[in-house]
Amino acid sequence: MTPILEFAGKDKQKIQILEQELDLEKFDDKGLPADTHIITYEIKDKTFVDAVRAYTMVDIFDAYFDKLKDTGKVVSIQSGYGNVRPNLYGKIKTNDD
Repeated sequence: MTPILEFAGKDKQKIQILEQELDLEKFDDKGLPADTHIITYEIKDKTFVDAVRAYTMVDIFDAYFDKLKDTGKVVSIQSGYGNVRPNLYGKIKTNDD
């Protein structure tokens, strides 16, 4: 299934999408880096949730805001997911990597 939002090229300069359109009740963050953020957004009255890595929440907000500005909105960005130290998980993979 193709994700509702697609990020490519410069869209992914500062973020790494780990999983899109996830079900929070089934989401297992074990083994993910501690810098994982959960972003909730709406498109046409439907709510979606993605797991994203970034150095700052601002980077996540900027990427999603730019994608959603004509079709939806960012509802929330939450941190505190994942249990692996980010330096042990690896560098955030952007489109430059």
